[in-house]
Amino acid sequence: MFCFKVTPSSVSFIRKYSAKVKPAIVPDKHVIDNINNNVFKPKKHPGIMKPKTVLVPETLIKAVVNATEDSPVKALITNGQYLEKHLKGRVPPMEHAQLRELTQKIKQRVSSKYKDVVINNEQDEARVKQMVESRVQNILKEKVYNWKPIKYDAYRSLLYLMARFAPEYSVLVKIFGEICSRDPEFKPRSFFDFGSGVGTATWAANVYWKHHIFEYYNVDASSDMNDLAQILLQGGRGTGKMPTKGVFYRQFLPATKITFDLVISAYSLLELPSMQARLQTVLNLWNKTEKYLVIVEQGTNAGFKVVNEVRDFILDIKKESNIGHVFSPCPHDDTCPRFLLDDGTPCNFEVNYYTLPIGQISQNRRELYSYVILKKGKRNETDPKWPRPVRPALVRARHTICRICTANGKLDEVIFTAAKHGKITYHCARSSEWGDLLPVEVNVNLETDEHNPKSDKSGICNKLTV
Repeated sequence: MFCFKVTPSSVSFIRKYSAKVKPAIVPDKHVIDNINNNVFKPKKHPGIMKPKTVLVPETLIKAVVNATEDSPVKALITNGQYLEKHLKGRVPPMEHAQLRELTQKIKQRVSSKYKDVVINNEQDEARVKQMVESRVQNILKEKVYNWKPIKYDAYRSLLYLMARFAPEYSVLVKIFGEICSRDPEFKPRSFFDFGSGVGTATWAANVYWKHHIFEYYNVDASSDMNDLAQILLQGGRGTGKMPTKGVFYRQFLPATKITFDLVISAYSLLELPSMQARLQTVLNLWNKTEKYLVIVEQGTNAGFKVVNEVRDFILDIKKESNIGHVFSPCPHDDTCPRFLLDDGTPCNFEVNYYTLPIGQISQNRRELYSYVILKKGKRNETDPKWPRPVRPALVRARHTICRICTANGKLDEVIFTAAKHGKITYHCARSSEWGDLLPVEVNVNLETDEHNPKSDKSGICNKLTV
């Protein structure tokens, strides 16, 4: 598929001809037969990704109470909220080459404003030079994100626990739930977590594979984070035996070539100092992956771009023994159509969760996240090519509008009606939410006439309202 960057002129071109592109909806026959035979109802079709709202385990809540009993809980909650706000506004550090280029452009622009200043001696020249440098630095402070690594000591680790455990746990439970649902034969025996923090991923993995995983290898640069993660598994007391066997904590990536069935990096790549560091880390993680690699970041533009960066990097690997494909969320391995649009809208998803009921009343909130699950090996041609809704469905009287990412590598907007698509498919569409899978295949039929040039077949989306 030919792809291109959307410019204002190309946007108008796509809008002009997109009406000629009509996606044909082909229902999944197996799903239709099962619904007709009352195996399940449309509201519970196999594309529904549960759970809807995630609850933190009672054992974890008790462990947090024990771990924070000597700390002012209200202060932890308040300062944790400040930390969370900072994390959600975090962007990757600018690359050195980009910073040099930007600095040079700003310096040229600022210097041009001082070209008429009369310079009589070396002191005047030094003074003007100092004024230019000062002005350049002030502009850089306004334009460039002041990225600094966050050092998680014992107190910041507690702040992270209070603010981020519940939303991150909910996200990971939903992501692992999709792997468990779509690949029920997958029973991981080993688990590797890079940037493990307070051990959130271990708790989430135990929801599905507690009796199958025999080794949990956790890597986090902060020894205080590692200590807190271990204390939580011990019930918040930091004493006694580990209820979960085979749990290891390290501060650095292991140098061995041992592989793990399930490898994850959640909310960690934005903490690395450069693109080179991110990609080198991801390559190390991919080399340690036996079957699934999961990457999760904030559902912001910065988080989405980092996830997409990782996705493209892994898919570009040509070595036969190390190739992979996207298991989720994309139903394709083409360039992300959302990234191509470059309209400031990230590809993200949503999960509901309850805050920790410690020092406050538990509240129902929503978390936005961007992620990719990469699977070792080539994509199986027999795998269902179901599209994924990338925004909430618009349920209206007698029709439902679904904005979906399709196996064709495009963003489509489909209006489902019972008359056009059948009652079962229509009700499946009405029941599908943001992040689910629609049990249909989308084929694009192009009307051929003088207003439909062949070049339009490579359009990146069929509706720009997605």
